[in-house]
Amino acid sequence: MIIFLEIASFVLTGVLIVHSVRVRGVPFTLLFFITGGILGVLRENSIAIFSDLYQYNTAVFTLWIGHAPAILMVFWSFTVYISMSLSEQMVAGDLPNGRRVIPVIGLSMVCMGMYACFNEAMASSFPMVLWKFRPDLVIWGDAPVMVIFGYAGLAAIMLPVLYLIHRRPWKTWVKVASGALSTLVIIPLHLAWIALFRLIIASVLQAIPT
Repeated sequence: MIIFLEIASFVLTGVLIVHSVRVRGVPFTLLFFITGGILGVLRENSIAIFSDLYQYNTAVFTLWIGHAPAILMVFWSFTVYISMSLSEQMVAGDLPNGRRVIPVIGLSMVCMGMYACFNEAMASSFPMVLWKFRPDLVIWGDAPVMVIFGYAGLAAIMLPVLYLIHRRPWKTWVKVASGALSTLVIIPLHLAWIALFRLIIASVLQAIPT
């Protein structure tokens, strides 16, 4: 059954790519989805191998790239893209063209956090994701509450980076190459963001009288 979810995710991403080309143009589309694809593969493999956060259930997924399911090559792209597009509609913004950038990014963070609640609950209950640590505070499905801040944080880091690159007067291939290289900065920043919120959550819980 999961194979259909994997295939559907790639199909959905193809639809979003077509939408992006028509609405935002080829340069931004290439920058966004190539950067997102590289980010997904590198980030998820790094976490599965080197971190104490989680790994993926090998009994569930069919298609793999290293230690991460192939679906992760498109997962962050389509989740951030949908969140950005919805946010632009709600605040009459246009991130690639610099209109209401801060409200778009802020609302994208909210959308990503809301999506995290039900997606990670499903992933943890199935289970698609195997957590390596005991969470201090959980949402549905025993997924750590930090996933809300983790998803929001990716939008908070990825979107400004892509915006800054896209606005440079560079050739498309230079922007795409810069986006690919930017994943080497985005990933550590995002992991630091997650570590910070894990620390904050743990500190708040310790401060609450029992």
